[in-house]
Amino acid sequence: MLKKHPCLIALIVAGSIGWQGIAAAETMALPSKMIFFVDGTSCPAGSTPATDAAGRMLLAVTNVGDVGKTYGTPLRDQEDRSHTHSGNMSVSLPSHSISAASSCCNGQGTNKGSHSASVTSGSGTSGLPFIQMLVCQAN
Repeated sequence: MLKKHPCLIALIVAGSIGWQGIAAAETMALPSKMIFFVDGTSCPAGSTPATDAAGRMLLAVTNVGDVGKTYGTPLRDQEDRSHTHSGNMSVSLPSHSISAASSCCNGQGTNKGSHSASVTSGSGTSGLPFIQMLVCQAN
């Protein structure tokens, strides 16, 4: 059963490392290429820094072709990067008559039918700075 779920094995081992501490990790045989986080400035013996993962959120994948894909620029330690949100919206308005509001000179109303717009929010931050831990990979 566990052979079908290598990510589960990695999580179990990673949890074990966190529970037993770094000293125990140095004496354990880690699965080759396993990724784990360290609260410190150096990786334990038998592992090296995974520099391509630094500043990134790591996700488990089910498609092997997705392993190693990245998006955007990595975050720096304590960075609270500003960002925007954008999207598209559409609405379909029914016909509606309001007396005296649809005269010749009222340009504030809109017409019946489909309407769409693209919107982007103002730039902002989360207020929660990113705390970067050292990412290590077993040799």
